[in-house]
Amino acid sequence: MTTAAASPWLRLSGPAEILSATPYLLGFHPANSLVVLGLHGTGLRFHVRGDLPDDRDDGEVLAEQYGSMFAHHNVDAALLIGYGPAEPTGSFLFATRAAMLRHAIDVPEMLRAHEGRYWSLLCGSAECCPPEGREYDVQTSAAAVEATVAGMVALPDRDTVVRSLAGPEGPALAAIQEATDRAGLRLVRLATGSDVVPAVTSAGTAALAEAVAQYRTGQRLTDDEVAWLTVLLQVLAFRDRAWLRIDRDGPWGRAMHLRLWTDLVRRADPGMVAPAAMLLGYLHWRAGDGLRARIAVDRALDADPGYNGAKLMAEILDRGVPPAELPPLGRSRRRAVRRRKC
Repeated sequence: MTTAAASPWLRLSGPAEILSATPYLLGFHPANSLVVLGLHGTGLRFHVRGDLPDDRDDGEVLAEQYGSMFAHHNVDAALLIGYGPAEPTGSFLFATRAAMLRHAIDVPEMLRAHEGRYWSLLCGSAECCPPEGREYDVQTSAAAVEATVAGMVALPDRDTVVRSLAGPEGPALAAIQEATDRAGLRLVRLATGSDVVPAVTSAGTAALAEAVAQYRTGQRLTDDEVAWLTVLLQVLAFRDRAWLRIDRDGPWGRAMHLRLWTDLVRRADPGMVAPAAMLLGYLHWRAGDGLRARIAVDRALDADPGYNGAKLMAEILDRGVPPAELPPLGRSRRRAVRRRKC
């Protein structure tokens, strides 16, 4: 399941425009999916994409989960879009609509899209909603033009997005593994005769500051620099310092941090990637990109199924918690310090 906050550019001006805008909202063209757009007033507040269930019983359970999730977000109404053949897509759409209504959420529109055509399942008029459906073109719609101008893209499918965050292979993998071995020896030398945690935190803070400076000016880390940061991030004290740096730099630094942490996740030794992937997932969640947040968190859990930071992020994504509900790290502490000083 992919969750995300609202997007300010999306205009819901009819079924064809909704269907044309949705791939840009998600970041890819959905298939065999349910997409739910939660509305508050006339604006989009929250949206979710999930796979269609395998059987009817699973569908009833999943539909109720959608109803509970959107009730938690205090939406007024939900638009339901099913991507797939008439069955099981239609049955799951009606089950989800029933769950929304049980939670006092109106469903003003329910669409099914398949092979370039759409059907409005709440329309009883054969004149405006013919049995063979209506054609729509994602590429030429006004919503697609607006999205493109805004810098949005819709990749062919979810697997394409997954591959965009995949780790190194072939010669690149061999090179980063050798660099990671060198970084491990460097860490041993750093820790010899020192208090390990302060030494790592100090070295990591310096390495991260240098990395931030490089990515801010469009440069890129070497393999040895990637490996050094990756090894240092295994120490929680420095991982938490990097987490705080992400929030301290705020929205104005988000694009730079996304470049940095995406590069680390793509290039790090796959067995050591969990901390960097978790932080990238956090960044994408803060930016409202639930799809890439989920993919990054999954990479962290694939590398280390017991990694607590990734498990925390997975729970946040599973519950559909919007970024606005959780203040950036350190904010509550800073406010408490100011209150004590007063």
